[in-house]
Amino acid sequence: MTCMIGRRASVRVNRCGWVLLALLALPGCLLPQDKSPPPQTFVLEVGAFEPPPARRSSGKTLLVATPKAAPGFDSNRIAYTREPLKLDYYSNSVWSDAPPKLLLPILVRAFEGTGAFRAVVSPPAPTLADLRVDVDVIRLQQEFMAQPSQVRLTARIKVVDMKSGQVLGTQVFEALEPAPSEDAYGAVRASNAAVQKVLGEMIPFALRHLS
Repeated sequence: MTCMIGRRASVRVNRCGWVLLALLALPGCLLPQDKSPPPQTFVLEVGAFEPPPARRSSGKTLLVATPKAAPGFDSNRIAYTREPLKLDYYSNSVWSDAPPKLLLPILVRAFEGTGAFRAVVSPPAPTLADLRVDVDVIRLQQEFMAQPSQVRLTARIKVVDMKSGQVLGTQVFEALEPAPSEDAYGAVRASNAAVQKVLGEMIPFALRHLS
């Protein structure tokens, strides 16, 4: 008799367990599904940019540090502004990575293209370098205060002697490029043009500090 009571109790417990699991799973099935399309992803690309060639190779190794960005521009969100001091972001369009990280391979290729260095490396390369270039993105935003809108890129470059730690030179560069359309794609195209323009000024500035 005791065994029968034990079996019945076990059956009731098992049934209660299955009912409980079913009830827990039910809310998940009833939750609304997010059917919104994924955000469009864009890249920074300078196309056929040709850096100014150096007169001769310095025989030095250049370390291009990973660029940094000011707060508000250190994520993969595409920034825009419609009024001073207020920053907004596109909700359905993003960069493929934070702009400073996208700039790193662009900078490396640009300095390599000058022929001024024995090697151009980037972190985490263990090679001992003679010079280091630091780039800070101060601002990269589409501005709607005028028509057509325009993209403003403000960046600082610093050239450092790795052996002495001395800062050989630093300067802020800025480019304003009109956007071909009043949307995220227009911002991306204007951003690429602004990067190309700033590179055309940054590279010669850095090369002047080779001697």
